[in-house]
Amino acid sequence: MNIESADIIRLIEQFLKEHNLHKTLDTLQSESGVTLNTVDSVDSFKDDIVNGRWDVVLRNSEHANIPHSKLVDLYEQIIIELAELQDVGPARALLRQTEPMDIVRNKQPERYLKLEQLLTRAAHHGTDTVHTDKHAKESRRLEIAQKLAGEVTTAPPSRLLTLLGQAIKGQQSRSGSAARNDAAFDLFHGETLVQSLDSAEDKIPEKLLTTVKFPKKQHPTALAFSAKGNYMISGSGDGFIEVWNFVAGKLAADLPYQAEGSLMMMDGAITSLAFSHSGDLICSGAKDGKMKVWKLKSGSTYKRFPAAHSGDVTCVCFSDDDSQVLSGGIDGILRIHGLKSGSMLKEFHGHSAAATAAMFAGDMRFVVSTCEDGHVRIWDAITAACLHDIIPGTDAGGLIIPSAHSVMAVLGRPESFIVGTRSLAMHMFSTSGRLEKTFAVSGKVECNEFLAAAVMSKGKCVLAVSDKSILYGFDIETGSALEASHKVCDTEIIGVVAHPSLNVAAFFSDDRHIPVWISR
Repeated sequence: MNIESADIIRLIEQFLKEHNLHKTLDTLQSESGVTLNTVDSVDSFKDDIVNGRWDVVLRNSEHANIPHSKLVDLYEQIIIELAELQDVGPARALLRQTEPMDIVRNKQPERYLKLEQLLTRAAHHGTDTVHTDKHAKESRRLEIAQKLAGEVTTAPPSRLLTLLGQAIKGQQSRSGSAARNDAAFDLFHGETLVQSLDSAEDKIPEKLLTTVKFPKKQHPTALAFSAKGNYMISGSGDGFIEVWNFVAGKLAADLPYQAEGSLMMMDGAITSLAFSHSGDLICSGAKDGKMKVWKLKSGSTYKRFPAAHSGDVTCVCFSDDDSQVLSGGIDGILRIHGLKSGSMLKEFHGHSAAATAAMFAGDMRFVVSTCEDGHVRIWDAITAACLHDIIPGTDAGGLIIPSAHSVMAVLGRPESFIVGTRSLAMHMFSTSGRLEKTFAVSGKVECNEFLAAAVMSKGKCVLAVSDKSILYGFDIETGSALEASHKVCDTEIIGVVAHPSLNVAAFFSDDRHIPVWISR
């Protein structure tokens, strides 16, 4: 198969035209000698002429590169109709400053002079002297439309992107690989951006990938990545839950309900979010104590819990088999809810302040929770009895207890978990309550405490974000701080989530942006 170089140039010219890069388009046409000669629709082009939409007609005829000699009748008709409307300025510009009318002046001077005289009369004596018969005008427009329609062609829109997309799919089909339809593709390296981010080892995200932007006066209040890593979900103060293509920083267009402008929504502000391990369900908790489980693909409600807590549902988490949801509330109570029955199965009492995070541990034999008062509790998941009450990170005198804000599972360590506190240290414990490791910054630092934390996908690195929005990383095996540390946003961080399989982390605060960072 032979492909003409002129056809490739036309594909580029169409792309430039569709993206309003008109100066670049003109330069390319001038240097290559290849003109586009297309309009979006021949029928629409004719219809615009017949109905006198001259601004559209002039723009399309210019981009279609119709020979100037063929445009004389069109320009003459436009000048006459502008004169009739007493719009003399644009009519004179069209007569005196365009190449088609230069041809008339040089080759048909009498015809040109009549148009000059017409404009003079219109300027001095009004429209009565240049009035044209309506039927004659319509007939003339139709004649011009039919004549010019033969000079232009049409082509399907976005041909360059369509052909590139088909080529990529063909390449993936032959190689046996596949990518999601909305996955960003690196044409130069021949791989999706998600594939290029995959790594055998955990790395600190050091490069801004994209920023998700919320409407003014709104900001994210909760964030989560899907277990399969396809999506990122956010909740906000207006009760909306949105599913994002985190690579593009846009709403996931492959979900029909979002493509149609519909979103998942709760009555109260969203305070917590979690994905099921299958990636099919989303659990959301709200400020009014309600909790819902949603079907991701349809956006429909799967299960309602109208009174999960007496106030804010501060944290939610699916069980390992996705049959239950663990929730914590501002009331300090933890509850396990059955997805099949839709009822509460277990209740855990003991915290004296708001629960801040909770998770299942030890193959669902335990529940671990953190509290604003700094206590970490390990519970028997069957009996709901408190097995251990831990206070990590107290000072030497035991007088200051930093609030605990997060509890995180570690891949490959089912009997261990990491607790983040509002100090410059995090701690790893076993389900027996034994302190296994402490992760702390040493030396002089430009911050006072860590506000949020997350474990990276391979379970080798834990991230912490300070009150100055500086990101730190620690090696889980050695406990040592990793060298890279940098600022991830300009406002104080509320939370951070790590991607389940890639070196990607997303951050949210009380401004309207979600910066998504990747490793280099």
